[in-house]
Amino acid sequence: MSTHLYCVLPVAAPAVPGGLLGVEGGEVRALSVNGVVAWVSDVERNIPVSIDGVKAHDAVVEAALGLGTTPVPARFGQRFADDDACREALSERGPLIETLLSSIQGLVEMTILITPSTRRMLRELEPVIPEMFEPDVAGTGRKYLETLRSREAATGSAARATDALARRVAEATGNIVRKSLNHLSGPFRTISNLLSREDVAEFKRAVALVDRGLEFQFLVIGPRAPYSFSALKSDTGGVHGMNLAD
Repeated sequence: MSTHLYCVLPVAAPAVPGGLLGVEGGEVRALSVNGVVAWVSDVERNIPVSIDGVKAHDAVVEAALGLGTTPVPARFGQRFADDDACREALSERGPLIETLLSSIQGLVEMTILITPSTRRMLRELEPVIPEMFEPDVAGTGRKYLETLRSREAATGSAARATDALARRVAEATGNIVRKSLNHLSGPFRTISNLLSREDVAEFKRAVALVDRGLEFQFLVIGPRAPYSFSALKSDTGGVHGMNLAD
């Protein structure tokens, strides 16, 4: 067996809820390490990465967030030979972890996904629509994404348009958001925002009022644990959780 790390919380955080299960159905328990508490469970060594495993990991982290304390979520896959090895890894980064943990208390992550609207997608995909609706053609979903990415690489039109949208979002939420990270992948843009739990409703209202036109739409996700703001080095933001190898 090995020790799977989910997140780290302040030593005064509430106890692990009874019966909380994590990856592969392992019972979640707490490890005290200096001034923090780590939530972990036992897992078989070398279990493969799976969607179910990622979901189970995130469910444990969100359970910690639901207790009213903001955890530092670990990047999925942080596993150690045993509890002692986990403690040692956390102790080595103790001051950094404690500083990070203190800095995010009371905060949550809200993510905005900017995607092309149906109107824009149909216009962009017009040359390949007949093929995409052919039931015998394999990989139509991949064809769709490849078409969008290739056109965006050639024109950069989505980047320019979503740049403008990102600026509008920043202007609308500037008095609410503490930190923001912006990531562009083809025609899709993700904006991760760190803000107070108390400001979530105000943030959603501000985003809803942003003029997005007819070409793009917003998907607002959260509140959730601050995965995008849990790097232990300032130059590794957006790593999807704390990585003790940083």
